[in-house]
Amino acid sequence: MMFNWIKSLFNTPTPANTHKPDPTPDLQPTTPPRDPEDPAYQKTHDAIQAYWEKIGTVDSDVISYLINPAFMGSPPWPGGRQAFKIIRTSNSLIIASDGLSDPFDEDADSQCNGFEMEIYIEVEAQQDMTFDDIKNSAAFSLIEQCARQIAEWGGITTLLDQIKIVSSEIPVPDGAIPETFLNQDEYVGVLFGMEAENRPTFVPDTPLSPVRMVAVTALSPAEVQDIAMGKLPREQMAQMLMDAGHGPISDFHRDSLV
Repeated sequence: MMFNWIKSLFNTPTPANTHKPDPTPDLQPTTPPRDPEDPAYQKTHDAIQAYWEKIGTVDSDVISYLINPAFMGSPPWPGGRQAFKIIRTSNSLIIASDGLSDPFDEDADSQCNGFEMEIYIEVEAQQDMTFDDIKNSAAFSLIEQCARQIAEWGGITTLLDQIKIVSSEIPVPDGAIPETFLNQDEYVGVLFGMEAENRPTFVPDTPLSPVRMVAVTALSPAEVQDIAMGKLPREQMAQMLMDAGHGPISDFHRDSLV
């Protein structure tokens, strides 16, 4: 009897399952990462290097980081690499981002050179500055923060195509920039996109897409305020800098033009 009772338990019909399973999600296939040996990386490096070699002497050493800033919360750059080139002309020093136009490392199918731009800052009569002094300079502090902002935005080439000159205010570390160029919030105003005479705007021969070289020009707090309040169009500010003989040069000791 006990056996029959147990047997009856196992022979009890299982009620029909009326719960309908959730539909299988329509998962899109993940894009494979780019091969680290993809020739596009080296071709991009060679094109950028050739561009700067036509303008000045490029230091063999770049400013880079022992620990990638992306691992500490800074916006990542397209290929992961974050560095800055140093270019010395006959009468100026240029510090340029090196990596914003690297091909995207997480997307092997991407046919664009990263954010399709690099940025640079140029300061007059500082071409003999030592490597260590450059790393501690106001110019490097500003270009470093501007590059991080560009990475946060995902580039600004479309905006530059539309309005030619872009203005912004960039946070900088304490003590990095002369106080005369800091607003009350400790930001520095800049123009992106002023063009230097006899210097190409685009890098020829980049492998995936055009790369624009974008100047960063520091503004005085009064100039920034007039732009923000609509009193001074960006293009007019850029023209005023050209007419005053500054061009896209960042001079942290110049007088304000307004």
